[in-house]
Amino acid sequence: MNWKKKIPLIMAIVGVLSFVGAILLLVLAVPKADATYKRVLEVIISCLMIILSLLIAYYLYVIRDAEPNFFLFDRAKKKNIPVENLNFTIVNERMSFFLTMVCESVEELWVDNVLESDRKLGYRRVYRPLLAYKMLYDLADKDLAEYWGFLCNAKPETINSMCGALEQGGEQEMVKAFRFIMENYRDNPEKIKDFVCGNMRYIRGRMLSYIKRNIEMFY
Repeated sequence: MNWKKKIPLIMAIVGVLSFVGAILLLVLAVPKADATYKRVLEVIISCLMIILSLLIAYYLYVIRDAEPNFFLFDRAKKKNIPVENLNFTIVNERMSFFLTMVCESVEELWVDNVLESDRKLGYRRVYRPLLAYKMLYDLADKDLAEYWGFLCNAKPETINSMCGALEQGGEQEMVKAFRFIMENYRDNPEKIKDFVCGNMRYIRGRMLSYIKRNIEMFY
């Protein structure tokens, strides 16, 4: 049960019952009450007010975003959006920002093999598969000769790191195909380009599903 969604209804019911009870006590009992009984009523009403205050405080505690999620935090609303509202546009924007955190240039991504940097890739290197996906996606999305050159001229250890990162994200068949392309078509950049561009839509979907599966890792 999702208590966060149920709490507003529970608060409303308790609030209405408390309000009605307080009114009935005031209307029916107070006119006939002596001083002692009135004091008792005051205590009861005070307790009802305290209960309502505690409910409101608890509600605010439950709905709060204890800390922003890297992919879900909405800067305008100052809160995390529901994970079901996450889309690739948001993911791509956040990953573009992430690139500025881990390297100073696109060339550095490929030459310095940032995929092997434990310090920059989060807890259990959770960002590593996303970084590999993003590197490939940007090749197709930006379609710049300079970027394609980084891939075609990448060192074998960089390609191995990329394959390892993709495998960490759950890839199998794509990794096999990517290894085959890179091992056999270095002298045919167009073949490599066709492979990456042909998987552009697939990469988008895999990035989004990977984040949703591991959303609690991105706090």
